[in-house]
Amino acid sequence: MSKLYGFSFLKDGERFDYPYKEMLTCMENLVEKCYLALGKNDDGTSEQVKKFKKVEVIPTVWDMSKIGDGGLIFSEQTNIALNKLREDHQNEPEAWGIYLQSDEIIHEEDFVQLKRDIDEAEKTGCDAIRFRYFHFWMSHYQIAINKRWYPHEIRAVKIDSNVVSYGDAQGFSNFTKVFESDVHIFHYGHVRDQKKKEEKQKDLLNKIRPSEKFNKYLNREIRAFAKTKTLPIYIQHSLVMKNRIETMGESFFVKKINAVNVISDKVDENISRDKKVKISLLRWFKTKEEANKEKGLKINLNPSFFQKLFNKKKYISKMESNLAREWDLKTKIMVQLGYIENDRG
Repeated sequence: MSKLYGFSFLKDGERFDYPYKEMLTCMENLVEKCYLALGKNDDGTSEQVKKFKKVEVIPTVWDMSKIGDGGLIFSEQTNIALNKLREDHQNEPEAWGIYLQSDEIIHEEDFVQLKRDIDEAEKTGCDAIRFRYFHFWMSHYQIAINKRWYPHEIRAVKIDSNVVSYGDAQGFSNFTKVFESDVHIFHYGHVRDQKKKEEKQKDLLNKIRPSEKFNKYLNREIRAFAKTKTLPIYIQHSLVMKNRIETMGESFFVKKINAVNVISDKVDENISRDKKVKISLLRWFKTKEEANKEKGLKINLNPSFFQKLFNKKKYISKMESNLAREWDLKTKIMVQLGYIENDRG
């Protein structure tokens, strides 16, 4: 069984309304210890972080000369935390580091699968694990899918490796072999208090783009975000998100659907046991005629050519990025349930 540690970086979590406390709670529930590069702040973030017993704080002062240089300050801070983790645990066999940014979590329902994937990655000689993403956009019940949204990223690395964070810390480099996991990272960076979200976006651009081009890039970001494509998703969020979701005026608890009939060539019996998927009875059928014989909502994962043609959006099977893998059956079901529940009102 692999040993799991966490690492991350943070600055001004309170000022910009990051869900960093939810991220750190997730880490404490998942890992033995979490290393956090915490930038100097005056907004109360440091006082909040002290409440987490498994978090080791590495105080940092951000090098402002890197501001506007493609976000290098973010990978620098990430590597500070990763290096301290390696310093303490590099000699431990089968030790892995889980990396979450301050607006990301892993659902507790996925912890078992995550640990299985890490053990399998260890056995097969991998030094990095790439996870899928849910990018929640303006609501906790719709996800962004167009090309500007990355479908997956490396978020676990073997401690005894040369893997490092690079660029704006979106990903990692120097890996030799990557394990592809179906576990999702839940990204909440674009579901927050609107004013603080706008302040955060300006602050982020300031740290990534040269100051003389700030207005150009800001206007471009505004236009790009206005074109965001989304899909509804019927999903039960992690318990660590309950207070935040309710504080933002949305319902946390999703009602359980009594019965769903799925038309599919493939079957995954594990879905009915996943608490993210709120279905009491999930039945699998090969044909529409078979499914129609049983009461319950009907979901077709084998649409005909004409069904796809006339209801293309409903039958989207992956994110639009050219790098995207096809969604697993679970995600396809949650997206189609999202459409059904939206139509119900």
